[in-house]
Amino acid sequence: MTMYCGRWYERDERFIAAHHQPALLIDLLLARDISSHKILRGSGLFYDDILTGNHYLSPAQLQQLIINGRKLLPEEDLSFRWGDSLWPGHYGVFSQLLANAPDLARALQALVDFRHFLSPLLSPRIYQDERYCYVQWLDACGLQDERRFMVETAMTGLTAMSRWLAQETLPWRYGFSYARPAQDEQYQVYLGPDLHFSVGVDVMMIEKHWLEKAWPRGSATAYQVALREAQPLIGGEEATNGFNEAVYHYLTRQLRTPQSLPEVARAFAMSPATFKRKLQKHHCHFQQLQDQARLHVCLYLFHINGWTNEQVAHYLNFNDTTNFRRAFKRWSGLTPSDSKQRLLFA
Repeated sequence: MTMYCGRWYERDERFIAAHHQPALLIDLLLARDISSHKILRGSGLFYDDILTGNHYLSPAQLQQLIINGRKLLPEEDLSFRWGDSLWPGHYGVFSQLLANAPDLARALQALVDFRHFLSPLLSPRIYQDERYCYVQWLDACGLQDERRFMVETAMTGLTAMSRWLAQETLPWRYGFSYARPAQDEQYQVYLGPDLHFSVGVDVMMIEKHWLEKAWPRGSATAYQVALREAQPLIGGEEATNGFNEAVYHYLTRQLRTPQSLPEVARAFAMSPATFKRKLQKHHCHFQQLQDQARLHVCLYLFHINGWTNEQVAHYLNFNDTTNFRRAFKRWSGLTPSDSKQRLLFA
């Protein structure tokens, strides 16, 4: 059995600086003459806590602020407006790192390496094939109904930051795991027209030649200095994953050897009962994460590697392609052929 050796954080751990990203969201709501008392209701926070500059929130508390904001300002653009100012932001050395990135490749690497600080609720992961770079966004620790809100925020954030640093609009393409909203005007305004819904994954993609195109605002020297200052803050290790993300990545690596809940619990050094409680705490079920991991690997093999149904079925140890197609339909709501027709670059 392979043990999980990484670190993870949980929903109730307080490490998100209140005066950074949470304050940006709060300011958007205060600007609409909404009282701070209503904004912070149920979060365990007081506005004076934020003003001290040394108060920290948990992911659960930040999620409560999002829930409050959506209720108090049910307009469709709150997530997009928050994302539009999310990065580089004013987050000390991490913002210096992003603001001085010499090109898109190093900006993306900074987002991934320091995602614990820069994107604690929705985690970015980078993949590449011969032509494209893909930025996949993963639920770190149990967003539930706020997932779509955070997808809109994160994708807008990366789009706006790359446009500001490159001083031109980059030709991003966008894929969403959910169906097209009834009102999608804000997607068009903040992201553009190249939108693809119900593709089974939340992903942005761009042709690879944009990765190393020099950015006018960048500074390789300042970036390296900020990188040296930032690296000790994660202890020289891989950035911490949210608990859901940690389980997801473990399952992804073990897909060819089907894992039961007790086996994965042992890999995380927990009893099955404790592991179940952790999943429940993070608004998730074991089968849900396992199906998501299988679906995303299938999409990778289909759309990036160009594999056939038979090759993917064999890779995942299905007895025949009929059973595989049935399982894929259960995971995604689509048949493999329907999924292939929704290629973002088709």
